[in-house]
Amino acid sequence: MRQSKSKLKILALVLISISLVLGACQSKPPKLTPAVPSPSGQSPLPSQVATRLAEHATPTPIPSATPWPVASDTPQPEPRQNTLGFVNPLTGLTVNRPSLLRERPVLVKIANWPESLRPADGLNKADMVFEYFIGAQSNHLLALYYGDDHEHVGPLGPGRVVDARIAEHMQGQLIVASADDIVGDVLESYLNRRYTMRGFAPCPAICTETLAQGGNTFVNTDAVRNELAKKSDENFIPSLFGLKFSKTAPDSSDDALRFSFMYADFSVMDWRFNEDSDAYELWQDKKVSAGEYTLSKSEDLGSGEPIAFENIIFLFSNYFNYRNLFFDINFKDGGTEQRGILLRDGKLYHIRWGAEGFDQPFLFYDLEGEPFQLKPGKTWVTLATMDSNIEQVDEGEWDMHFILK
Repeated sequence: MRQSKSKLKILALVLISISLVLGACQSKPPKLTPAVPSPSGQSPLPSQVATRLAEHATPTPIPSATPWPVASDTPQPEPRQNTLGFVNPLTGLTVNRPSLLRERPVLVKIANWPESLRPADGLNKADMVFEYFIGAQSNHLLALYYGDDHEHVGPLGPGRVVDARIAEHMQGQLIVASADDIVGDVLESYLNRRYTMRGFAPCPAICTETLAQGGNTFVNTDAVRNELAKKSDENFIPSLFGLKFSKTAPDSSDDALRFSFMYADFSVMDWRFNEDSDAYELWQDKKVSAGEYTLSKSEDLGSGEPIAFENIIFLFSNYFNYRNLFFDINFKDGGTEQRGILLRDGKLYHIRWGAEGFDQPFLFYDLEGEPFQLKPGKTWVTLATMDSNIEQVDEGEWDMHFILK
C-alpha cells in the first residue's frame, strides 16, 4: 500500500510539472440554419502550444488542467435519515431503496451526437445529468444514478477525461463505451476498479444490440454495479451532502420560460418551462431534410415521456483544449465563487458554485454566499465556458451562446 501511494504521489508530481509547461410553446425559438460542424479555428493558448510541442518531443503525458491530488483513507459518514425515511442528498426526495445511498453512484456516458443516436433512454431516471462540449459544436452527456436504477440506459458513449473528473467529484463509478490510450490511462490511474466499458462487463450489465436493432450499447445500472462489486472489496459509503432543497422558489425578478443553450445555430439544447409539471422540458435540433433544421421535443426512448428536469444549471467553467477535439475542464477545486445561472419554477437566478475538493460534490450558492435552495427533484448541469454569452431575447426568453476562445 505504501508503495502504491508513493507511485500515486510521484504521478501527481509529474502532472504538476507537466501543467507548468503546458408543453410549452415559445414565441421566438432560435432560428436553425444548415451548417457543417468543424473544429474550432481559434488560436491556441501559449500553454496549449507548449503541450502540443511536448507531445512530439516525449511520450504523451496524461493531460490534466490541474494536478490530481492523492486521497487518503478517511471515515465516511452514515446516510442521514429524517422522519420520512432516507433522503437522497442529490434530489431532496425520499428513495424506495435506502441501501443504494450506501453505494457509489453509477455514472453512465451517453452519446448525444450524431443525431441518429437519439433519443436517449433513461435520462429521466437519473438524479443528475452533466452536459459538456466535445468539439465540433456538439455535446455528450453523463447521467448519474444514485437513488434509483434503470435497466436500459444509453446509447453508451466513449469516455473523456472530463468524465473521470466528474466521477471523482461525485464519488462514483464510471461506465463508458470505450476509451483511447490517454483516457484509458487516466481511468486506470484515478478510478482503477471504479470503471468499466463495453466488452468488460457481460450482458445484462452492458448489452449491445444487433445491427438490425441499431447496434447501440445500453447499460443496466443495477447489474453493472454488481459486476463492479466483484472486482472491488472496498468498504466505502459516499458522502454527497451539501445541496439544499425547498419547494418554495426564492424571489427573482427574471422570468425564464424558455432558455436555449446554443453550440451553433444547428446545435441547440432548448429548455421550455411546463407550468403543469413545474419542470423544464428539453427540445433539441432535428434535421428535417437536406439543409433544413427545426427544434423537436426530446422524449425518452423507452417510455416516450418528455425529457424533463426540475433544476437546470449552467456553470461557467474553464475549458482546456490540449489538441484538436481533446478537451479537459479545470473545476478550480476549493473555490466557491465561480459564476453560474440556475433555472427553477420558471425563474432565472444568478448563482455561485464550486467544490471543496477534487472528490467532493459540486455545490451551489446565492450571491450572498448562502446555499441556494434547489427545487426537490432532478438537476441538469451544463458546463458552459467562461466566455459563453447570455442575452434576453424577449420577456421570459433567453439565449446563451457557447463560446470557446
